[in-house]
Amino acid sequence: HLIGIVSHDLRNPLGAILMGLELLLRREGLDARMQRSLSRLHASTERAVRMVRDLLDFTQARLGGGLRVSRAPVDLHALMRGVVEENEVTHPERELRLEQRGDAHGAWDGDRLAQLVGNLLGNALKYSPEDCPVTVRVLGEEGQVRLSVHNGGEPIAPEFMARLFQPLQRAVEGTDKAGRSVGLGLYIVEQIVRAHGGDIHVTSTVEEGTTFSVRLPRDS
Repeated sequence: HLIGIVSHDLRNPLGAILMGLELLLRREGLDARMQRSLSRLHASTERAVRMVRDLLDFTQARLGGGLRVSRAPVDLHALMRGVVEENEVTHPERELRLEQRGDAHGAWDGDRLAQLVGNLLGNALKYSPEDCPVTVRVLGEEGQVRLSVHNGGEPIAPEFMARLFQPLQRAVEGTDKAGRSVGLGLYIVEQIVRAHGGDIHVTSTVEEGTTFSVRLPRDS
């Protein structure tokens, strides 16, 4: 309850700070030093906003009997194109691939599915070499759609696989000094999948790389 209350109370002031920084960044005449400082502040505030959102989702999932979803008609192909394009902007140094086949229309919560793939993409980019492409695949099938996120690099150690989707856990040892993650990303991914009546599994080997695969019924 305390986590939920504090996270909720932090959301509005952080949102106001983020909006103010975005307005400042659009001002003309900023010198390079001020531009860099504001950009760092903006990135740090966005990270704080994501952490608060994750904590709110964690509280809802634990105390509210799972995440709530609001279903509406969604074209998963169009949604995934948008998510990949956003990540291409924020990670211009990385190669992102999008493969799409079949009919990808269904009744889902589009915002939640964008959050799901955003979390999986963030993990793939974080834990793979910079010269390694990351691939998002969307495949429409009878009554369901499958989507996956794949990356190469070091596989997930077997001892971490069993608790991969548990809260406050990470797929590698040590602290996340770069992202300051609270370790809720994959937990929230699984909760979103469950809320849609689907399932998720992961394979990770040296030869094949790491793939998170999600199955989503078109309507549940």
